[in-house]
Amino acid sequence: QSTGEQKSQEVNHKLVLARLEAEKDEWFTNANSTKVDAIMQFLQVCIIQRSMFTASDAIYCAKFVELCHKMQASNFSTLIYFDRIFSDVSHIVTNCTDNEASRYGRFLCETLKGISRWHKDKALYEKECGKSPGFVHIIRGDPNSDGAKRIEKYLDYENFRHVCCKWHFKLTKAMVFCFDSKDYSQIRNGLTVLNKILPEFPVVLNLAQALEKRILKVKEEEKKERPDLYALAMGYSAQLNSRRNTFIAEEKFHHVEKKTPETTAASRNSSPARKDKRAESVKRRDDTESEKKRRREDDLKKEGERKSAEKKVKQDVSPKTKANGVRERDSETDENRSKIRKK
Repeated sequence: QSTGEQKSQEVNHKLVLARLEAEKDEWFTNANSTKVDAIMQFLQVCIIQRSMFTASDAIYCAKFVELCHKMQASNFSTLIYFDRIFSDVSHIVTNCTDNEASRYGRFLCETLKGISRWHKDKALYEKECGKSPGFVHIIRGDPNSDGAKRIEKYLDYENFRHVCCKWHFKLTKAMVFCFDSKDYSQIRNGLTVLNKILPEFPVVLNLAQALEKRILKVKEEEKKERPDLYALAMGYSAQLNSRRNTFIAEEKFHHVEKKTPETTAASRNSSPARKDKRAESVKRRDDTESEKKRRREDDLKKEGERKSAEKKVKQDVSPKTKANGVRERDSETDENRSKIRKK
């Protein structure tokens, strides 16, 4: 019986694939829309909404996109799709319920898993993406030159690794935004999503450190105010620490060019971790300046009090007091003179 059911499912699977293959060129083709418009409509109408229904729907959405890429559906840009997914995370997480955030996190995890496969294996990337229409990007010519053209090229492996790092950075930035918002729902949903994508994210060391700092801040702020958020943050922090030995330096995740002195200053704040350091140094400088200002004000205040006290003492010394002092000195002088005469 099980063999017969398996054969029946295999036949149904082939029929479904045949139908999808026949219809794929009509899904994203519209004379009045660009690739970006087609992807945005696809995300809004199909993917985002269904990915939050159930856990199985979340996985189905990620797998269906992989199928669109594999079938090379007409006008479907895999690069634009992934870029929009990781650009809109903070907006989607903000409007989720707790259960929806959990399912959306599962969808992101499955999406990251597919990207990670290509990132780790150059041969696999060249086979599945190297000549795929979904990985075509546009190089714009010099606008100042005559006859500037838009040149379409396939994204090579090293540039794909650069793009992967950019997507991871966007995802980190979205989570940091949620934690900095102080909003209960955003913090809770952010922690829920991070727990679901933990097997695939974070991978880069400096991004993991930026998240770790924000989680520490959440724990400190919510320990007494909102204990449920504190418990969530503690749980995620423990799991993150258990994966510390899997993090890799940014130089190993993608090729990082050596920076010249001119470009070093411009790119100093390219990661959340560096932004945190700069913010801390600015805060320390501000604290030092405010402390100096406070000390100057205290010194001026003390000087003013001292002068007013001296003035008050001078006013308290009346003419009568001065006259009594003169009489006492004169009587002492007369007594001394009489003693001398007796001797």
